[in-house]
Amino acid sequence: MARPSYGPEAKKRSLHLFTTLLDYANDELDCDEVVLDALRSQIQTHWQTEQRLVVRTKVRFLEALTKLAESPLNGEQIKEALRRFEDCLEILDDNRPNKGGSEVWHFTLNLWHKRSDRPANLRQFEQEWENRRPQKSKQVTGEEPIESKDSGVDGQDFWWQLCRDSLETQQYERLTINPLTVTDGMTFNLHELYLPLGLIERKQRHREANRSSVGSPVEEGDEPEDTLTLEEFFDYLRSPEKQRVAIVGEPGAGKTTLLQKIAFWLLEQGELPIWISLADLQGATFENYLLQDWLKQATQKISVPLELQEAFAQQFKQGRVWLLLDAIDEMAMDGATALTSLARQLRGWLTHAHIVLTCRSNVWDSGKNAFDGFMVYCNRSFSYGSGIAGDQVGQFIDRWFQNNPELGDRLRQELSTPQRKRIRDAIKNPLRLALLCHSWSLAQGALPQTKSLLYRQFVETIYEWKQDCFPTTIAQRQELNEALGQVALRALLQREMRFRLSHSFTQAAFAKRLDLMPLALQLGWLNQVGVSATTGEKIYAFYHPTFQEYFAAQAISDWQFFFEPAHDFPVFHASWREVILLWLGRTDVAVAKKEAFIAGLMSFDDHCGGFYSHRAYCLAAAGLAEFPQSIHAQPILSQLLQWRFGAFPAPLCEGARIALLQTDRQRAIAALEEFVQIAENPFACWQAAYTLGKTLDLGNSIAIAALIGLIDTLQSKALKLQVVESLGRIEPGHPLVGTSLEKILESTQEDNIRRRAAYSLGKINPDNLKAIATLEQIIHSTGNATLRLRTAENLITLDPQNGVASAVLQSIKKRVEKTSRKHQSKATNQQDLKQLINTLEQRLLTAKDWANQRRIAYRLATLQPGHPGAIDCLLQLLLNEETPIHHKRVIEDLKEIMLENQFSYIVSQLSVLFADIDLSISNRSTAQLHECYKLLSYCAQQMSYTGFSNVWCNEA
Repeated sequence: MARPSYGPEAKKRSLHLFTTLLDYANDELDCDEVVLDALRSQIQTHWQTEQRLVVRTKVRFLEALTKLAESPLNGEQIKEALRRFEDCLEILDDNRPNKGGSEVWHFTLNLWHKRSDRPANLRQFEQEWENRRPQKSKQVTGEEPIESKDSGVDGQDFWWQLCRDSLETQQYERLTINPLTVTDGMTFNLHELYLPLGLIERKQRHREANRSSVGSPVEEGDEPEDTLTLEEFFDYLRSPEKQRVAIVGEPGAGKTTLLQKIAFWLLEQGELPIWISLADLQGATFENYLLQDWLKQATQKISVPLELQEAFAQQFKQGRVWLLLDAIDEMAMDGATALTSLARQLRGWLTHAHIVLTCRSNVWDSGKNAFDGFMVYCNRSFSYGSGIAGDQVGQFIDRWFQNNPELGDRLRQELSTPQRKRIRDAIKNPLRLALLCHSWSLAQGALPQTKSLLYRQFVETIYEWKQDCFPTTIAQRQELNEALGQVALRALLQREMRFRLSHSFTQAAFAKRLDLMPLALQLGWLNQVGVSATTGEKIYAFYHPTFQEYFAAQAISDWQFFFEPAHDFPVFHASWREVILLWLGRTDVAVAKKEAFIAGLMSFDDHCGGFYSHRAYCLAAAGLAEFPQSIHAQPILSQLLQWRFGAFPAPLCEGARIALLQTDRQRAIAALEEFVQIAENPFACWQAAYTLGKTLDLGNSIAIAALIGLIDTLQSKALKLQVVESLGRIEPGHPLVGTSLEKILESTQEDNIRRRAAYSLGKINPDNLKAIATLEQIIHSTGNATLRLRTAENLITLDPQNGVASAVLQSIKKRVEKTSRKHQSKATNQQDLKQLINTLEQRLLTAKDWANQRRIAYRLATLQPGHPGAIDCLLQLLLNEETPIHHKRVIEDLKEIMLENQFSYIVSQLSVLFADIDLSISNRSTAQLHECYKLLSYCAQQMSYTGFSNVWCNEA
């Protein structure tokens, strides 16, 4: 399906690596000799002949070598260049016995001329590259026109050209910060500033929450945190299966930027990427938008002929089209509603498209997610690390200030001071780092301490810097800020609008200060982003959604606004979270008012089971990140630790876990350091130490000491294994990790523990034969099919060519394909479906045991979503104390099959269980109550506070 990149950038990088290797092997590299000597033992070269160079090294050492040549390449770029040597130029022989699972690269370069004739080799490189470069690659960069012979609507190049032209019209290579910096003469293309962030697959949090209570250890070792490089992520996208990918993260985390990189990469592969900014849909369906709006714009036709629409749909059916859907969170509807609406529209011929979408994480997690089948990834934050390779923040600053490196150096020095730790944490976010760099380049002023202050400083410096072009008085600035605040706030209160503002709305929102609207457009706070398809009027947006939220926060004078019933209690809507946090970071709001707000969140009584009370409390904890000096900080953190590591229902533990990661980092670190030193429960101590040493403060010495203490004292092999694995993640080279894994392997006969220990041992030491042998032995000896499969998957990861693992996986693949063909052959028409539903209804009435009742009810509801009889049956099973082992499964079934209009019914049936009871002293099964609590918590996430409270109180 996919083809590699042969464009000018790929050529430039490949030539740079080729030249660097040639100069290094000829001992002609002009660089620091001391540093070069340190690399010689790591990059081994040998001239077999005058034209054959053998190289043995690792990618990270080649990275370091290219840095010495003053034009650094990252790991992905080096691997890409090596592949071009092999598949394009055909000058590389790969000498590795196995091409996967090892960091070591061992290859031979075959030059065209003798090694001493550097100019001739470089000329030949250029000539061979251009001669071998595919025509399509030249079209990507505009170097060659599309040939007319394939320009008809049925030709692939016709559609590829339309997609390319459409993306260029949308300026998809322009960075999102450019609208505000362009008048300063500062604009950047994507490649100038882009630093590839690692991607991690985002696991479904409810699974961890279900296992996070005492006595139910989290199997950390089965949920690896391996970071995907950009090239590895692209390799995943190359697979022939239909792709369903979501990129989620906080505001400014680089979601849109990654989508831009994906768009360019898809063009290079000859695919058809179509970019849709979801806020621009303005109520239109995907089908209408694509067949009318997009095709009209792309073809520049007044009307789109039916045959062109049919040919367009055919490209979808051929699997060539990739829909790149940007910013679900900016749609003019609530998060859960937006997700459901989009999922329903991706039907018919649109189902054949590959889909990559972006969304803020708080919206993605806000309720029932109709995209459960998507692979979900999030960008890692910028890193600091040691040396050039690990300091992405430093690299970004260097690139921003490439024309004024002294100014960049001063910023880096200022950030390195101890009192700047909070702002260092904040600017690991790419957008905030870009804002800081721009603000520093304009004013070189003091660094802010919070997000809110960062945005405020940026606003102030923009006014000062643009004073020559668009002069403003202090009074005008204040008036404009106030007007923008009202515009922003009014838009956020309009669910059908939010981040896309019509011209008429904007004029009305500016009200009596309409004279300020042109100034807002000149300064870039507002930008025209389109024209309404229905009314023809201009559509505006704030430069970035976070700025709209910042200005809206400035317009809110009283914290009681967030609890207003007239506004549907913004405090309980994920879409208002940023506004609330930015309000807490304001310096012009009295400390007493902020303390009152924090206290109000802590003491809020929802009178409906505490579900919204707990949510408000966790929001208070998150607010400490913007208001760390609050007098309530200590009791808040103490309560979070109690919920997180105590015997509480999973949603409460999960809410506290997230709040600990979102609160003021320094206070959270101090609280966890104290906790791990006094915790008596080893499970709680392990989890707290891992959070402390891995997530909040990498390599924290107190966390490491706590884990070592647990390894020395724990009797449970299962828990000890997890503690060892955690230590290995916090400090990969710690000698205790390997020796402890060896001891666990020798001292236990339990196959699943041995599997995980062997797998962990193999990951830290790929050459460990005992790890491979143990996994092979488990495959041969176990009668457990699931264990055999998981062991084979572990083994193939460690040893991609392993025959034992390959045989198991191939056998399972054949069975799955056979089953799939069998199901596909049983196409069910409407009459058959009705008959099947009737049969299941009768079986449900006569089924006696709870296991059959659950299975039949679940099947029935999958065939007829929301089937009342099936829902009632599952509810009765849930309320039956005699089947506690099945409660967890019933909860998952109900969450999957119940419809939105049934949430109220579920709440009414379950709320009676929680009337004036304490979970810890109830006569009912604690496990049963915890499971019912999880379902109620799930409903509370989907329902408004008013709706949930009304149902609860009516049943009380």
